[in-house]
Amino acid sequence: MLNILKKIFFILLLSGLNLYICEYFSNKLTSRMELRRGYRINKEVSIGFPMIRFLKILSNDRKISIWTVFIFILSFLIWCAVPLSSNLVLVENDYSLIISISLYFFLVAALLFNLSESSYRKIFSENTKKLLILITFIVPVLLSIISIILINKTTSLKEIVNSQYRYWNILIQPLGFLTFFASTSLQFKLLGVSRKGYLSEGTGIGREGRGLDKVVEKISVYMIIFFLIIIMALVYLGGWQNLYVINGGIMLSLKFYLIFFILLLIDRIIVRIDSYKMLVKINLRFLIPVSLVNFIVTFGFFILRDVYNLI
Repeated sequence: MLNILKKIFFILLLSGLNLYICEYFSNKLTSRMELRRGYRINKEVSIGFPMIRFLKILSNDRKISIWTVFIFILSFLIWCAVPLSSNLVLVENDYSLIISISLYFFLVAALLFNLSESSYRKIFSENTKKLLILITFIVPVLLSIISIILINKTTSLKEIVNSQYRYWNILIQPLGFLTFFASTSLQFKLLGVSRKGYLSEGTGIGREGRGLDKVVEKISVYMIIFFLIIIMALVYLGGWQNLYVINGGIMLSLKFYLIFFILLLIDRIIVRIDSYKMLVKINLRFLIPVSLVNFIVTFGFFILRDVYNLI
């Protein structure tokens, strides 16, 4: 029991620390690219400004709804089956990849439902539209994950990481990695990590009088992106495997921050893509076809190798 509590503490600590660091550098990089100062006051105090802004938003409204509590719990529950190291995992299961992806889907669906809530009624038509948009972005991720499962013949994240001790999966699944990364980049833009997201236009984030709800929504958005980055690092980039003398935990951290920085940079570079409809077109016309081709090729390889023993 004590061991489980220690793991929960470390996971919460890592999540909170990454959330703070990424929020700080997200604002700093965005402001520099837009020729702004970013967090003001002075250089010594600006490092603590994310916490100051958090408390300021929280002071607007401290009411807690059941739905807000559910999203908050789900934002951290999503990490229960994700191994952050060979020992740091709450639920060790042979189906950890499937469990993790399922929790990811439920979290995003819950967030979108919350964003579609108005002060007087639920806008079901808007919620349905946004849910369909979400599904289109999940399709490339699912096809890429299924391809990885076929290659490694397992749904355990630990076994997938351990199978990359000689070479990373990115070398045998480059198309899968590119579609997974591109889908994550579009979701990064769609959810609006560095600013207001397209899925919250008209409803959700940005409504007046929302304090705690806004904080929880921001946390859940970050957790979704963090989750996709970690899954990408685990299934394609060797996870916590050591690189020569560099410790595996340090390697996973470097991969995480490198991917986040690239996603943030891409988000600020393609600012001209200012409509979710354009993002959906990119996904439907490019990512889904490419991921489908990759899946078909991988499935054909799987049949030839494991069914007919021709490879």
